Amino acid sequence: MAVNRGRVALSLVKGLLAAVALTIIWMAAVAALTALARMSDGLIMALNQVMKVAAIALGAYVAVGRGGERGFFTGMALAILYMALGYGLYVALGGSAFAVREMLGEILIGAAIGAIAGALLANMKPQRRRA
Repeated sequence: MAVNRGRVALSLVKGLLAAVALTIIWMAAVAALTALARMSDGLIMALNQVMKVAAIALGAYVAVGRGGERGFFTGMALAILYMALGYGLYVALGGSAFAVREMLGEILIGAAIGAIAGALLANMKPQRRRA
């Protein structure tokens, strides 16, 4: 049982690192686009939401994989960790105050996205290894 928990924890860490890496790359690209072209606040906010969904989906893919186990719960846990880490860093880096209801709503939506992505991945046929 302890080996299984360790394996799940390691897969969550790998998935979280993949999600964070995608977020950093995406944010750098959006910052470069913002510097080169005038982008409205609405467009930046929309790109931010797309980035969160993509990062959670990638993290779930890394953590669960095709045909993995416990995809629903692993995807949900990964998304909650990712969203909480994002809000924690935002506040730690001097971000302005935000509405708690809005934050909890985004975390719940992220958890739903992670759960759905994890469940879909777990129910896919695993990729065959090439000999």
